[in-house]
Amino acid sequence: MRRSAANGGNHPYIFRFTYDIIYSTMNRKTLDKLKRELASCRRSQQKAADLESLARRLGRKPVKRGKGPMWESTEFDHLFPISIPHHGGRDLAPGTRKSILNDLEDDILAWEERLDEQEAEGD
Repeated sequence: MRRSAANGGNHPYIFRFTYDIIYSTMNRKTLDKLKRELASCRRSQQKAADLESLARRLGRKPVKRGKGPMWESTEFDHLFPISIPHHGGRDLAPGTRKSILNDLEDDILAWEERLDEQEAEGD
């Protein structure tokens, strides 16, 4: 008999990973693409969903803390959480957008440092 959560059993094929998928897939090519996308975001109006997508691809996850939606880095403990507010589907204010993009640029710099260290170890 197959056990399932519905009848009180555990699913036999659940795996627990210690690293996030971002860690295993981030490479120089992916990081360069994210840098170009961040530069593009600086030149045009953005909605919260656009910046959340960028934050997710840089290894951030939404967390329940504070008043608004916060995004915390899963890879780098020294990076501060970022608030990406939703304003009913409207574009973010220019100052808010700039602040969020500056914080996401810190994520890119942290990834560059990590990739540089990995490349130095490989030499």
